[in-house]
Amino acid sequence: MDSGTALRQLAARLKTAGMDEAQTKAEWLLAHVLGGGRLDVYTHPERSLTPDQAARLRQLGRRLAAGEPLQYVLRTTEFFGRSFQTDGRALIPRPETELLFTAALDAPCLTGQRRRSAPRVADVGTGTGCLAISLALERPEARIWAVDVSADALALARENAQRHGVTARIEFVQGGLLDPIAPASLDLVVSNPPYVPTAEWRELPRDIRDHEPRAALDGGADGLAVLAPLIVQAADKLAPGGWLVLEIGEDQGRRVRDLMKRAGFVSMKVRQDLAGWDRVVVGRKKVRCEM
Repeated sequence: MDSGTALRQLAARLKTAGMDEAQTKAEWLLAHVLGGGRLDVYTHPERSLTPDQAARLRQLGRRLAAGEPLQYVLRTTEFFGRSFQTDGRALIPRPETELLFTAALDAPCLTGQRRRSAPRVADVGTGTGCLAISLALERPEARIWAVDVSADALALARENAQRHGVTARIEFVQGGLLDPIAPASLDLVVSNPPYVPTAEWRELPRDIRDHEPRAALDGGADGLAVLAPLIVQAADKLAPGGWLVLEIGEDQGRRVRDLMKRAGFVSMKVRQDLAGWDRVVVGRKKVRCEM
């Protein structure tokens, strides 16, 4: 079978299964099996699949048609221009989290006149490790802790760190939130915690709800069940003047900012994503002499 015919059949199958963006996903899957890029699918439609490639395409196509996320089927996703292994052990990195990463990179302890010689950073709920690893690559002088309650997620993060050559520069720690970290020891805390209210989680598309770890998404009745205690812990674990950078839900900016203010943070700012929704909150732990 030539690749053009294989693409048409796969796209039709995915569309029949009710899948959004069936054509695009079929292109990605076929390109993955052929070992090339999406453009190759169209520039060489006459290319024949080997029997092994055809069998693999059918196998992966069945998984995709059954609702498994494309990133899990391909076992990879892109984050900030880099490829990360991705599977059911952790949440799939999304473009919105690149805004979180950019905000963390902009923290004064990592850049500018207030830049520390060896900033201490914790990535809470590290998942694939995309944040911790990207920070290690962009800020090689930083000392980084990648924390997750899930041993499986930490194993995946270690695999990704090895893939990018930064294993020695990251300490992988299993524990809840910032429990394993000493008080007043950090300059920056960054986290993409679960913040989806439970009622909204139940309405998520099936490829997210049925396959991605619920613990990485479900933030309780109001979406703040993890965010609220994380903010309190961050106030304890950050040194005075340290920074907290959080990804949040689209309508949580005011509530999270209020929680941070009560915990002793100042200079809070809410950043919106490209759609104009609240997405990231940044705040600084108050220095004792500040009024």
